[in-house]
Amino acid sequence: MFDNKKQAIKLRKFGLSYNVISKKLKVAKGTLSYWFKDLAVSDQIKKDNISKAKRKWADNLIAYNKGRSLKARQNWEDTQKVAEKQVKSVSDRELFLIGVALYWAEGYKKGNWNVIFCNADPGTNCVMMEFFRKICKVPEEKIKAQVQIHRNIEADGSIRYWSRLIKLPVSHFLKPMYQVSKASKFRRGNTLPYGTLRIKINDVLLVNKIKGWIRGLSKSAGYGSIG
Repeated sequence: MFDNKKQAIKLRKFGLSYNVISKKLKVAKGTLSYWFKDLAVSDQIKKDNISKAKRKWADNLIAYNKGRSLKARQNWEDTQKVAEKQVKSVSDRELFLIGVALYWAEGYKKGNWNVIFCNADPGTNCVMMEFFRKICKVPEEKIKAQVQIHRNIEADGSIRYWSRLIKLPVSHFLKPMYQVSKASKFRRGNTLPYGTLRIKINDVLLVNKIKGWIRGLSKSAGYGSIG
């Protein structure tokens, strides 16, 4: 025990903390406290030990938060998987309602000449193309597309991406529209790597038909007539 005490004091003078010495020598912290009660420790050692304790506390907090974050993400993923299975195949009626609702939310409704739908979400654009093709019976040659991108995005790559996704030939794409956003000028990253897709159909009858569908959907939902 005497040798342990000498070794403990020596280690303490080197600046090691109670925790380290206790683990190294297998001596209780209470015993160390008794041994060190008359030991003069320099202010620098005290500062170093405090700094080490703060770093350890910070590391533990980071590890704890990381663990919580991983667990939370897993819970989110599990919830989404369960919810995903609740959605079965979509009927034509359901696709009709989904398409009308999406156009109501994101489509261009001021004009009476063109159907224009603009969105950056790949899934949303795929659903709308299915709506236009299957429900609205739009001939393929009438569907045009245009990418809206920032200058730091390669136009051809963006067009190829959307062309493959919505199964529309590159020849149906109009000249890219470049956007300059003051808010994004100073951002290092880009949350829209392929820009926004603008789907355009020159069809007076269809645009007014969709507006009528929106009115009908509004009435059936109990909100009365709109527009």
